[in-house]
Amino acid sequence: MPIDNSSRYGEAERLLKTYWGYDTFRPGQDKVVQSVLKGEDTLVLFPTGGGKSLCYQVPALVLDGLTLVISPLVALMEDQVAQLRRYGISAEFINSTISRHEVEQRVINARNGMYRLLYVAPERLHTSLFQHELPDLNVELVAVDEAHCISEWGHEFRPSYRQIRDWIESTGIQPRWMALTATATPRVRDDIVESLRFKDPVVVSKTFERSNLKWWVIPTHQKRTKLKQLLARAEGSGLVYAGTRRECEQLADAITAMGIRAAAYHAGLPAEKRKQIQTDWIKDDIPLVVATNAFGMGIDKPDCRYVVHWSVPSSIEAYYQEAGRAGRDGLPSFPVLLYSQSDLDRIRKQTDQSHPNIEVLHSVYSALCDSLDLALGTKHDSARVVEPESITKRSGVPSKMVLQVLRALEKYGVITLADDYPPAIGVLFHTGLDQICRPTSGRHPAKDAFGDTLARLYANDAIGDMHFIDMNVVCERFGKNRNAIIKGLEVFRLDGLLSYEVRDGKPLVELIEPRESKVPVSRTAVEQYRKHLMAKLDFMEGYAKTQQCRSGYLRRYFGETDVPAACGNCDVCLANADLASSGDLKADTDQILSLLNDNPAKLPELHRSLKWRKDRLLRALNWLSAEGLIRQDGESLVARK
Repeated sequence: MPIDNSSRYGEAERLLKTYWGYDTFRPGQDKVVQSVLKGEDTLVLFPTGGGKSLCYQVPALVLDGLTLVISPLVALMEDQVAQLRRYGISAEFINSTISRHEVEQRVINARNGMYRLLYVAPERLHTSLFQHELPDLNVELVAVDEAHCISEWGHEFRPSYRQIRDWIESTGIQPRWMALTATATPRVRDDIVESLRFKDPVVVSKTFERSNLKWWVIPTHQKRTKLKQLLARAEGSGLVYAGTRRECEQLADAITAMGIRAAAYHAGLPAEKRKQIQTDWIKDDIPLVVATNAFGMGIDKPDCRYVVHWSVPSSIEAYYQEAGRAGRDGLPSFPVLLYSQSDLDRIRKQTDQSHPNIEVLHSVYSALCDSLDLALGTKHDSARVVEPESITKRSGVPSKMVLQVLRALEKYGVITLADDYPPAIGVLFHTGLDQICRPTSGRHPAKDAFGDTLARLYANDAIGDMHFIDMNVVCERFGKNRNAIIKGLEVFRLDGLLSYEVRDGKPLVELIEPRESKVPVSRTAVEQYRKHLMAKLDFMEGYAKTQQCRSGYLRRYFGETDVPAACGNCDVCLANADLASSGDLKADTDQILSLLNDNPAKLPELHRSLKWRKDRLLRALNWLSAEGLIRQDGESLVARK
């Protein structure tokens, strides 16, 4: 009997109301859900805040089998699973932060139909466990989230994404397919369709226009002063994105000193602390969070009124995604970028250094394998903690660069890496639980009590495999601090009763394939990827310096063609309107060039000489700089001959 797709769609609407409380799907979501339920290959191109997740979460409840969600980010999949569970929907994730035993148990649960959605990193699909188990998981839908990772022209390229379809179909299953992304240029869209081998896909896209957002760029060498001025006038809650953990801490302290309650958020904080900050911000208990780009994934706060970028992002995609967290409720909101040329130069240098050449990749790869005691042709079957200092000693690569190189190896599909997992303590018992419970037979009550708590907490999970439990949970159960617990575990280790491992801010790494004699990455691939990253930064610099409508610049970047010349809301459009009433731009730039052709001049000197308003002068100078007609030489401006 043919399936009645209309009744299935009706069921989807009912479930949307039951679990999420919405009466109807948003425009675009309805087309996606209908397409997925019909079994059509579907590509979803919705901007940040456009409601992509519901496009596979609701069909997952309608379809009979398992929905496999491919996600590249540990934090994102964990946040999504937690949110689904709050709605009463059975979901689970598998990533590198859990033990092999836990991975196997969750796969068994999936085989027994205990989950409607299972989130996994793409590299998991190629493991022997998944290759063996996939045919029995009753996978009915594969949703490839963050699908721009498929393309080397995407801002978060992951080579493993290009093999997703091969790895899944090699097991003989034929599920439905969909791909979703918020940041895909036309070239990236074509790569997604080609790599996933979509046939006549249904492409559902929304405009990248966000008419309520007033895109703003402030060129300045005094960012801290400008930030204080902005925040003094700001209303409602907001975000400030900074590039490093240290910047987050320093800015949060400075803002708090202004009388504005602010919190610093970054991956170095304990998991519970990060969750509390998120909760406080969403509930408006904290009006402002200063964060690295680790903040925002899976967080839905419609009334964020402003997003300030203290640091220039490395791509338009990253900027649009982060800035787009402002104004999701449709009310006027402000994404603001603070920048100086020195910032852009520094970011360019950092981008170059963070994607090392083939020689550095090989050196760190070899040192990593040696530190993991891996011989040629071997690999561990679970992730292991890595000491960056050990890699530095073996490779000669500075310790501050090791993590950057490991991230590059992850991007090239050589390893899986977690460096933002919650601190945890792993235990592996070498004996039975009875000897752990009563190691001294009552002669040392404190030791016996420690062993009893230890056995009850880790139980059989720690027999035959090291089992990890969140540090906060362990401390709470023992009623002791971290150091006291480690001291107690050390006593048991010296007795030969167990091994333990502390995951506390150090990278967690697993090789995708067995060790090879050289790093399995080609020199050509490395060089092309570095050029691609620099091109991305060029577009970001172009956005900061453009003399055209900023909203239009963003929309054209993402492939829209029917774009108005002016949005009327961004700083460029408003300044152009102001200039139209205060002086002709060409006349202004000609006058400045005439002055600079005679002699270089500093900005204050030009200001005194021309006696213009500062915004008029800066507007003309920005145009001249963008056109390459002037350059900066130290503190002076010089006309290019």
